[in-house]
Amino acid sequence: MPNDISPFQALLASEASPAFPRISAAQLLDAPENAALRQIWTEAPTDPKAFAGKRIGVIATDGVEEIELTTILHFFKQRGAEIDLISPKMPSYPAYLGLQTPAIRGTHILTIRFIETAGWIAFDKTVDAVDEPSYDAFIVPGGSWNPDTLRADLQVRALLQKAAAAGKIIGAICHGPWVLADAGLLKGKRVTAWWSTRPDLEGAGATYSDEPVVVDGKFVTSRAPIDLAPFVHAIGDELSGNAGR
Repeated sequence: MPNDISPFQALLASEASPAFPRISAAQLLDAPENAALRQIWTEAPTDPKAFAGKRIGVIATDGVEEIELTTILHFFKQRGAEIDLISPKMPSYPAYLGLQTPAIRGTHILTIRFIETAGWIAFDKTVDAVDEPSYDAFIVPGGSWNPDTLRADLQVRALLQKAAAAGKIIGAICHGPWVLADAGLLKGKRVTAWWSTRPDLEGAGATYSDEPVVVDGKFVTSRAPIDLAPFVHAIGDELSGNAGR
């Protein structure tokens, strides 16, 4: 292999013929337009204790976009935050629906790369076991299946409603703001999200703005994986009290 080829380019070469429509993390991070995202993954933070003492809950379930979930977890863990991955319990369906769930779902959720299934990641707590006052922020990553499931979960909506009422920081990216809309939290808020969700968010009373990141009070929203860097940095600014400076 030539010495001048980057690790990302080497991985890209191995992904030349994808079997499914997918998001390639290697391609994403290798693009010059995504230099800030690549920096998060390849460079040590200037302050590894920036968020020491802060506690973040990331709410997700099966079908969560892998690069969104892993970047959020990586960014805040690398800077000293205590971060929990929170999921609804393993679902159970009537036999006539034909839906099956593997046993691993009792402790893990399945990530995706757009449409391609990715891998299982262990969660830390189930939603019903979360003590909302002990967290400084809650974040809802995207993918489409993940938030579409979460938005129908009464416990998830109640948790976010309590968090908002208590003035906690609430972040959501990609299709994640769907969950905030169904929790009744976006009326009168300025937000952004995956472009196709705009009618839903406006129907919930929000004002949609096509920007990489939008901050309205304690709500932080972004559109897509390409906006992950400004998204996590904006939440970080809220956590550290640097917002607006």
